[in-house]
Amino acid sequence: MKALLLIDNDRAADLARFYLRPLGFEPIRYRSPLKALDNLDEIEPDAVILSAQDFPRHWKVIAQAIRAERSKEECVLILLKGEFFPFEEAAKASHLGINGVVKDDLDDRHEQAHFQRLLKRYVSVDESRGAERLAPSAWDRLDFMFSHPRTLQPVAGAIETVSVTGLSFMPDSETIASDLAVGEILDDCSIRAGDRILSLSCQVARTGRILGLAIREMAAEERAFYEDYLRACPEREMKALLKKES
Repeated sequence: MKALLLIDNDRAADLARFYLRPLGFEPIRYRSPLKALDNLDEIEPDAVILSAQDFPRHWKVIAQAIRAERSKEECVLILLKGEFFPFEEAAKASHLGINGVVKDDLDDRHEQAHFQRLLKRYVSVDESRGAERLAPSAWDRLDFMFSHPRTLQPVAGAIETVSVTGLSFMPDSETIASDLAVGEILDDCSIRAGDRILSLSCQVARTGRILGLAIREMAAEERAFYEDYLRACPEREMKALLKKES
């Protein structure tokens, strides 16, 4: 797969390359918007990373040219934004079919995760490390709790990371779940995904202050809803961005 980078800043370009290569992308960088535009047909990129900070006018022209020929599923467009990104620009990004907007500070863990999540959402990525783990952000509504299998006490806390196969979970109390053992079954669990509360059972995969839990059983319809909710993070991010800037 090919990824076209229109980024002038060397640091941002190097970071983008670093996080693209493990996903199977061959990065091709341009500093000239005109050359990038001229070579679109020849390259036929699967993803295009555009710096709104470096090219505040040209990114719109290139996005429009790509969307005239290829859909969101055929070519992922990611816009890297700087500190100042007004509502008008966010609205144009949505109108032009940008898949998602990411801060150009890819040193930040959440921005890294969001950047790679956007690519995985729209491009089939062969990744040996298993299901993608999501660190919930402000625009995600994800909560989890379970009943202790022996005391039956409700255990609430915070989700650290979550995927379609499991989650990392930090209980509010350090002691309430400290006696759980690896392999133990938690039959009475619930997870909020958006406006729905889903029932499931989990198995303890890792103990300690942050529990590692593998999803064991979930009704087929609820699992499908849960997986769709996780995959839809880019759309929620774009809506949240537009609402915040309005």
